[in-house]
Amino acid sequence: MSVMIRPLEISDAPQCAQIYYDAILIGAKEYYTTEQLNAWAGPHPNPEGWTKNLDGMTGFVAIKEGAVIGFMTIDMEGYIKFAFVSPFESRKGVATTIYNALLNWAIERNIPSLSSDISLAARPFFLRQDWQVVRQQAPVCRGITLTNFHMTKTLTA
Repeated sequence: MSVMIRPLEISDAPQCAQIYYDAILIGAKEYYTTEQLNAWAGPHPNPEGWTKNLDGMTGFVAIKEGAVIGFMTIDMEGYIKFAFVSPFESRKGVATTIYNALLNWAIERNIPSLSSDISLAARPFFLRQDWQVVRQQAPVCRGITLTNFHMTKTLTA
């Protein structure tokens, strides 16, 4: 089965909401406590909230058999707000395929660098893409402290 990459559409919000929820609760469970995972993911997938989250965002989705299996977003400053793949499709090259589309988009627009706040679970992926850790952070989500990393990648010399 092949994976197709296409631009993110607002109608993808319900599937993105479920991927976000599953990627956190299932995909990140070896990196965070249950309390941290529940605080980060929220009580349940929220398609309506994701419609608002994705409105006006630029991004790409991976499609397999007609369903969204991963997504990433980027803004004109090169900030990647969301980078999530279904835990049922992890370690199959989906994140790399989406990331390459996003990277090409940024390069075409002469964006000089990329940045993001990366989870413990996603850090190894971004390190493999030659990103650098700027600092470790301790954001508070729903009253619970998490660990993530502000990371960057320079695109131009």
